[in-house]
Amino acid sequence: MKKFGMTTLLALSLSASALALPTLAHATNSNSFTTTVKALNAPVKINVILSEDMIYRADHLSKNMRDRSNSMRSLNNGFAGQGKYGQKDLDRLTARMKRKMEARLVKDGFTVDDNAASVLTITIVDARPNRPTFRQSASSGLSQQSYGIGGAKFEASLTQNGQDLGMLSYGWYETDIREAQYSSTWGDANRAIDRFARKTAKSFK
Repeated sequence: MKKFGMTTLLALSLSASALALPTLAHATNSNSFTTTVKALNAPVKINVILSEDMIYRADHLSKNMRDRSNSMRSLNNGFAGQGKYGQKDLDRLTARMKRKMEARLVKDGFTVDDNAASVLTITIVDARPNRPTFRQSASSGLSQQSYGIGGAKFEASLTQNGQDLGMLSYGWYETDIREAQYSSTWGDANRAIDRFARKTAKSFK
């Protein structure tokens, strides 16, 4: 009986580990910055938009079935299904990106002007919260005590009078679930925004 109990306990332990793997596997730390922009030598306007996927996920679960597989217990669980973020939360993300990018460029000596001929258009391709958003909190079984791995991915294009001057991209996702318990709702996504702003300003010099 003792031997059977130990064997069963080991099997349950392995099963629990296996169930935890998909969450970690889906959050890849693509901490790589790429750019084809050589330099920025003129005032620039910052424009931030959401990808079509992010616009959809403001009110719906992710179309990616790999994301939605985490929410099978509740089809309305936006936190597990990477969706139903709520438009207000996404508006705050775009506002933060614009504010942080403008502040970093100005700090590094560049001129930001809403009437500039050069335009840096930033697309928030993906963003994942560490804690349920206000909209997601309406799901049963969720509270601000719930947490998970977050991060974000961005793409940007620099144009001048409609002429393409190059592209930029960056993505960062936390990989250690132990760090997530200390984060705010968009803690990791905000960290990705800050890093992208720093790397972009540095690449423009």
